[in-house]
Amino acid sequence: MLLWESCCSTVEKENILVNKFAMKKNVIYLIILALLAFAVIYLFKFKGDRSSIASQLKDFAIADTAAISRVVITDKQGKILVLKKEKSGWFVNDTIPARKDIVQVLLETLKRIEVKSPVNKPMRENVMKQLSTGAIKVQVYNNDDLQKSFFVGGPTMDGTGTFMILADADEPLITHIPGFDGYLTVRFNTNAEIWRDREIFRYHPSFIDAIEVQYPTSPAESFVLKVANKDQVSIANGKGEMVKGNVNADFLRSYLEGYMNIQYENIIQLAPSTRDSVLVPQNLLATITVVNKEGTQKSIQIYKRYWNGRAFVNKGTEVEFDQD
Repeated sequence: MLLWESCCSTVEKENILVNKFAMKKNVIYLIILALLAFAVIYLFKFKGDRSSIASQLKDFAIADTAAISRVVITDKQGKILVLKKEKSGWFVNDTIPARKDIVQVLLETLKRIEVKSPVNKPMRENVMKQLSTGAIKVQVYNNDDLQKSFFVGGPTMDGTGTFMILADADEPLITHIPGFDGYLTVRFNTNAEIWRDREIFRYHPSFIDAIEVQYPTSPAESFVLKVANKDQVSIANGKGEMVKGNVNADFLRSYLEGYMNIQYENIIQLAPSTRDSVLVPQNLLATITVVNKEGTQKSIQIYKRYWNGRAFVNKGTEVEFDQD
């Protein structure tokens, strides 16, 4: 009987020891699991944050370009150009209507720009010097909120990439637009004349009330078109007399449609002395005036273009001035 009790006591002690060991083992497992969970949280949160910051310092593109209200471009000389979106369209430096096509190119650039590659280590220091002394600064706003700010440098050696760096970043990058074989620096120009709308006349025929064309040296060729609608147009000569007879309706329709988009080719900066010699009455070739249905009129004067003695040729014959 004593032997049995002794055996039972021994077994109970062994069970207690086993249970204590198992408990200690479970505690160790729980501690290990807790450490692993902490490590996972750390990796996802802190390393994820760093990864997010790193990706932000490589992200030049703006997904929603429709939300852009203002773009400020500053060159290395400190010249600033401001593109601002108003209800009636985009304007340059607040007052100059902007070219729709070139603004669209800029917005497309801001939307599609991507990082092509990092700058290799041997070039990095030199590229950073170039960016710090000669880069173009670009700031993109949504109302008053700065959405993106970066610096645009020059092209890569092969001309297919552009050196850029985001504000607050330490490393320059090579950017490009997939599918475009060229560099992007020229798209961030501070010359207001490049961005200026080149419109001379932009009228749909249905909004035209009258067109008057005067030739000072050939008054008999002057005329006035009075537009009731696209199918009813009356013509008067330079004396104000109505032209009777058959009129080529297709020609008139084509002529009116030509006023939907008449633009100038370029702005010529003339010295004051040259300007005074060019813009004189004897050089005036024609005056064109368009009146819209609201009674607002717009006129331009066309002057003969001479070229310092260079001969212009029309159908194989030298002429006094450029016929175009």
